[in-house]
Amino acid sequence: MGNFWKESAFQPENAGYALFSAEYFGALALTLLAAAAAIWLFARAVSRRRARLCRIFAWVPLGMEVLKFIVLLAQGRCAPNYYPIGFCSLVIYLYPVYAHAAHAAVRRTARCIICMGMLPAGLAALLFPNWIGHYPFLSYFSLHSYVWHAIMLFYPFWTWQKDREKLHLRDIFCGYVSVLLLVPVIFLINSRFGTNYWFLARPTDNHPLAALYHAVGAGTYFTVLLLIGIAIPAVVGLLENAILPHLLKGRGRHY
Repeated sequence: MGNFWKESAFQPENAGYALFSAEYFGALALTLLAAAAAIWLFARAVSRRRARLCRIFAWVPLGMEVLKFIVLLAQGRCAPNYYPIGFCSLVIYLYPVYAHAAHAAVRRTARCIICMGMLPAGLAALLFPNWIGHYPFLSYFSLHSYVWHAIMLFYPFWTWQKDREKLHLRDIFCGYVSVLLLVPVIFLINSRFGTNYWFLARPTDNHPLAALYHAVGAGTYFTVLLLIGIAIPAVVGLLENAILPHLLKGRGRHY
């Protein structure tokens, strides 16, 4: 098996690249351009095709995750830290719920989490990627990460373009409650397996709060992380509801 498929433990030393390096900016630019192209093409599709694309791409993360586990199993590296319960891994469950749930309120709640939570999380992961120090850009796990987070960027925009509907306060509340209820569950999993899902225990490579963690400790770090996790989705939701009517002006929107 060539280096392309190898997990970080089997990659050559110094295989990756640094934050804010030329490789970093090149990979970031390519990913953002790909996401922008997906949004642009989706905007030009007819309504029926938009709905079909949302249903198809709802299952892409699951397919990517299955392939990743096959690659990991082939290398004997299927450890607890690879379970599909990371924050960005929530798209595996949220996208199919949004695309296929029969109950409208369930779809709207999933859409709130997708737009308010997954979008900023995907952007943050691309701006501060924790995998680049372990993999060259043209390797499987690197490309997997970039494609995954590109989908996290453009899929929320697809839901805006498809539904043309602002976020409702009740659905936003349900989205917040759904995610916050998972926090103690993730805590228990981290304690049981020694993992660091959702970065609840400590920041990882290139995390923007790493300096804060080392300066003030885990308690303050977790408090700030929680406050940011509450504030940023609220800001994104407010911006969407303020900007969306203008973006969709004259396009048959319904509010």
